[in-house]
Parts: sequence; structure tokens; C-alpha cells
Amino acid sequence: MIMRKLFLFILMGCLLIGCNNDRSDGATLAQSTKTAADHEKNVIVIIIDSMTKDVLDESLNRGFLPALSFLMEKGMTHHDLVAPFPSMSVPIETTLITGTSPKEHLLPGLVWYDAQADTIVDYGSTLSKYWKLGMNDTLLNALVHLNSNHISPEVETIYEDLHQKGYSTGAINTIVYRGDSSHKVIVPGYIKALLHLPDQLETKGPDLLAFGQAVLPKAVQNKKLSDSIFQRFGLNDEFSAQVTETLIKEKEQPDFLMVFFPNYDKDAHKHGPVSPEHFANTDQHLQTILNAYDNWDEALERNIFVIMGDHGQDLLHPKKAEAAIDLEPILAPYTIASLLDEPNSGDIVIANNHRSAYLYPTSNNVHYEAITEKLRQDPRIDHISYLDGDEMVIHQVGKTGQLRVKENGSWKDEYNQTWEISGNEEIADIELTKQGTIKYGEYPDIFHQLDGALNSHGPTMVVTARPGHTIKSEGAPVHEAGGEHGDSIKMIR
Repeated sequence: MIMRKLFLFILMGCLLIGCNNDRSDGATLAQSTKTAADHEKNVIVIIIDSMTKDVLDESLNRGFLPALSFLMEKGMTHHDLVAPFPSMSVPIETTLITGTSPKEHLLPGLVWYDAQADTIVDYGSTLSKYWKLGMNDTLLNALVHLNSNHISPEVETIYEDLHQKGYSTGAINTIVYRGDSSHKVIVPGYIKALLHLPDQLETKGPDLLAFGQAVLPKAVQNKKLSDSIFQRFGLNDEFSAQVTETLIKEKEQPDFLMVFFPNYDKDAHKHGPVSPEHFANTDQHLQTILNAYDNWDEALERNIFVIMGDHGQDLLHPKKAEAAIDLEPILAPYTIASLLDEPNSGDIVIANNHRSAYLYPTSNNVHYEAITEKLRQDPRIDHISYLDGDEMVIHQVGKTGQLRVKENGSWKDEYNQTWEISGNEEIADIELTKQGTIKYGEYPDIFHQLDGALNSHGPTMVVTARPGHTIKSEGAPVHEAGGEHGDSIKMIR
């Protein structure tokens, strides 16, 4: 799997090429393990939300990206990445730091349904949805439970692995960051009182953690930062760059640091996936980090930089009614409970991940096959899939029949995964060769993607939207004429 190889590349870059130890023994990393003084370079991984080849190329052609141009000229560029499914920040970041799919790390998406607790877990979508689901629960899930409880204890993160090997680690504004160190979570007093939150909140992370105003490392606690209520409490590119810059100048930079730039995702939602004028702002913040050194060449002498996008976006239809696939009337007479009610009071629970969604029947009287027949009536829907025993059953709207797929078969794909396959191959746009190999078309790694999602938590089925469209349900945003992600079965382009 390409993402697994990327994870190993980052890990080996840190362990083999080495880490710089030229920093003070300040309180910021007081609890970190020893550093490897005989190595030379630190590793800085920067994730740029919604960066794709298309916006990168257009911005480069217009001369908007001096920092990225510099790094690309000095390094290597790869565009053949496949995002984890669904392509939302939570499962993507969890895959990046564990090297595993949702099947192993058990983080299904930005939104998923916990049948045992009969609750919809939402790590962050719209304000109205927060209030309906319970602002208290939403905040605790995002700030505490996600990293302390929800990631499978059976998988190891890169922060935990490096900590065991004696390297210091850090994360800035990433949503997923589980590590061995405990960090206090700071919530403004008026919010804590309004929501009746506990006095003491803690989360598990790397040695150094910065997450907006909620978690601040000591090195920046007295600094002027872009973290006001009008700046999303620090969950922005400028804050990420400012903290990184400060750590470098104060010689508090950990051996391995992962930094998240979230702003372009919102620009792409509003203005479209290829918006060079807005993407240029990302480069300005990258320049802030490079300018923390005497010159940019020194930055490369002191660090290994890995710059990556996390997923792509697709341009939605300009008319909201056409862009949005409203599942509730399609699924009638089955009922969907209001977000204000218990989820299992309806026939089906929807966990909306924008261009894909999980659907959960709440009783034995509602069957996947019946739901599938209803969904097949809307041509804006792409794939529908569910498990039948240990087999995946995959349908595609507009194609006849079904495709059944099982792991560990006689057909091998380009990622050295093997599958047993029967049914209509056109549904997955694959070619089975005489040599016993699978050639993917529009949906690279589709089987691994769906297998990971369908086995990531309780019984569920997956529905995806065709390009130009998104799933609509209560509380979910629709960015008509803008960009949207969530259907990551397709290649990031």
C-alpha cells in the first residue's frame, strides 16, 4: 500500500538519516527521551490540507510558490499517492502515523456510528450539528477520546515508536497525534462553564504538542500568536508556522515534527479545488519556517523536509439541488432519526463523510439488499458496498450485477495484495490479466479501500457519490460550486 510505504519512508528518514541535537535542555521537552547526538538532521513533515498536483502545477506556473519551488528543485516529487478511505482528516492522519488502514487502527472516518453506545461520533463538521449531537460530547471526542481512547491500542504510532528508540517527537495542529506523553487541554473558562466540562482534561500525544489554544508547549506560551476567536483559536496555517518558527529559533525543535496546514481546505471548499491565489498563502507560511534559519540552504542542511497533501477535492455542481444527494427521501419509507433523538430510533443511521457515507440498519428487518435497490435509483450515486460474511459485495449505479471480492485470493494487484474476485469487473473498472494480475482504472486500490472501511468498526455499508456531487443529510454542509472530498477511492490528482 502506497501510504504504508510513505509512512516507512518518513520513519526510516528519521532513524537512518538522523536528527540534529543542537538545542537547549529547556522545559518544553523536559519529559522527552534522549536524542541521538551522533546524527545530523531533524525531520519536519508538513501536511497541506487538500493540496493536489493540479493546484500545485497551476500555482507553480504562475510563480506563486517560491518556497515549494525551492524544495522541489532540491528534492524529489511524487504524485502517485492514494488517500485512505474515506478521505477525511481523521482516518488519513491516523493512517499516516500508524502505517495501517482503518481496518487495523479502527478510526472509520470524521463521522461514524458507535452502535454499542448508540451515538454518532463526530470529530468536527458544522456548528449546528455540534449542538444537536451535544457540544460537550463533540469537544471531548475531538480533544480527548480520539487520541486517548479511539485509536486501536493494537497499533503503534510513529510518535510511540520513535519515543521508544530515544528520539523526541512533536505535532502541531494535527488532529491525530497519539503518543506516550500526557498533555493538559485548556478550554476557555466560559466554554467550560457553559458545557459543564471537567476541570482537568488531558490527552495523549508526543513529547511536544501544540493544538491551537487548547494545547500549548511552554516554548510559545508567552508568545503573541494567531490564536484568537477570529482565528479559529489557533487552528490555522499562521499559528502552525509561528509555533514551528519559535521552536527552531529557541532550539526547542524535536527530532521528528509533524505540522498541519489546514487553511487551503476551506479555500478549496469555497472557491474550488484549483484556486492558486489562495494556495499561494500556504507558501507564505512555509517561507516563515524556512526563514527561521539564516538562509534556506541552511534549513535543508539542518532538516529533512517531507511536504505532502492529504487528499484531493472534486468540484461540485453549481446548483445545490443537483450537487446534494439527499439520502432521506431516497431511503423512504425507511426513517432516519433526527440528530436530536437517539440514532437507533430510526430504521437507518447515516454517518456522513461528505462524498461518502456509512449507513447502518438498526434492526434485522432492514437489509443491505433492500437499501441498495433504493440507492441504485439515483444516478448521482457511484458505489454501494457491504459485507456478506468475509466477502465484500460491491454495486455501482448504472452497472448490472455485482462484484464479490475476498482477501487472500489468486489475483495480485500492484500493491502486492491478493484477492478472490467474481462478478462484473466493470463495477470496479479493473482488468484481470493473463498473468494473474489486477490492473486498476479509475479506482486504484478500491478493494483495499473498501475492505478497510467495512471492517473498521461495527456492521455497516458504504455509499459514495459520483464526481460533482456530495451526500446530504441533517447537519452536513453542501459546498455547491466549491470543492468537496470524502470519496477517496479515486486517485489524488
